[in-house]
Amino acid sequence: MTTVAVLLAIPLSIGLTIFIAELSPKAVRDVLINISDLMAAFPTVVYGLWGLTELGPFLKSTLFAFINRYLGFLPVFSGTPTGVSYLLASMVLAVMISPFASSLIREIYLQVPRSLDEGVYALGLGRWEVVRIRLGFIKRGIAGALALAFGRAVGETVAVAMTVGGVVAINKSLLSPGITIPAYIANLFGEAFSTVDVASFFMLSLILLGIGTAFLAAARLFILSEQREVRTYGKA
Repeated sequence: MTTVAVLLAIPLSIGLTIFIAELSPKAVRDVLINISDLMAAFPTVVYGLWGLTELGPFLKSTLFAFINRYLGFLPVFSGTPTGVSYLLASMVLAVMISPFASSLIREIYLQVPRSLDEGVYALGLGRWEVVRIRLGFIKRGIAGALALAFGRAVGETVAVAMTVGGVVAINKSLLSPGITIPAYIANLFGEAFSTVDVASFFMLSLILLGIGTAFLAAARLFILSEQREVRTYGKA
């Protein structure tokens, strides 16, 4: 589910970065940056409540019904759409992490040496070619930003617990309710009375810690590599 959320967040975060950095007027740019940074700091329960009360009921009768009608023959989209599901939780999570990822990508994007733009324009290429070359230049930085976003999303509890459904079952369909490790711990830890139950919850927490640490380490490597490349190009 976290992977789906990150895949949905990629076009959102990169598109927001390009719009802010390249297309919007300066006055609008400052407002959008402030809004984006504010959204990144919203309490996750706000996203969860919005997804549960507004987004979920709307998508149930529109997008989810459309997907199920025309793609329901695929196991990943089978079953009757419900108001809460893996796909809804993924979409809420994508909206939640996109401002965070976008702010990181934007900072890296703006660090690209101006000489690169001047060289591209000197070849007679236009703005969109410059944007494409800039994105290619910072691809490792983008990967690092998305890895950080994944590390944040994989441990998200409140928003996911409110929108995924809380059904303890393995479902192949994204349109079905289910549960994630953080939501499972949050919902059922209070009912763990035996030593084995408590130990299993701590083991799940350790797995989450390991996954998050691995992605944070990968993000650091990507970003350090990107910074070295920018410095090397700037000295050339």
